[in-house]
Amino acid sequence: MPIFAIDTLVTALADLGYACKAGAKSDIRSDRWPYFERWLQNRDGFVKMESGHVDFIGIEEVVRMGPFFNIYCLVGNDSLSGNDDNAHNLLDASPYFELHNGHLKSLGWSGGVLSNLLAKDAELSTEFAKNIMKEEAKRISVKVHNYCCVVETSVWDPAGLVSVFGIIDRLAMHARKLMKQIHFGEGEAM
Repeated sequence: MPIFAIDTLVTALADLGYACKAGAKSDIRSDRWPYFERWLQNRDGFVKMESGHVDFIGIEEVVRMGPFFNIYCLVGNDSLSGNDDNAHNLLDASPYFELHNGHLKSLGWSGGVLSNLLAKDAELSTEFAKNIMKEEAKRISVKVHNYCCVVETSVWDPAGLVSVFGIIDRLAMHARKLMKQIHFGEGEAM
């Protein structure tokens, strides 16, 4: 099975202007590790982002008709709960689009309040249109989990992730802004 080259990803993201490093368990608050390990404790390791809007990038190898990797970009928030329907109504989002001869004819976002913000972002729409033929762009989604919002996609290699990381970071930026504006419940995440 191929190994996802974390060092290559870190170097490529640094070339784009993002400060990051190969992650270690010590980079995560110990009380959050039980919630984050699902995405970050995979064979190939994870990346700790030190700039941008994403906190961590987890990589999970998947083998179906050839190997590829699920990518999990975590945006932390101490008040999020995966059991909170209101959080899902605010932050879950997935693109929908129509193509004509390989070109984007229409683009929209389904899901919660975040979807409305994403639909109004001209820069995001332009970046998405440039990358629409890439599976990495087509598979992007945003989902709420305990103590984080996860921007997910699938890639074949580090270059594929780097090619759409601008989109991912922009989604994370909007999610982070929305989370700062909303007061979530005081209950403990389950």
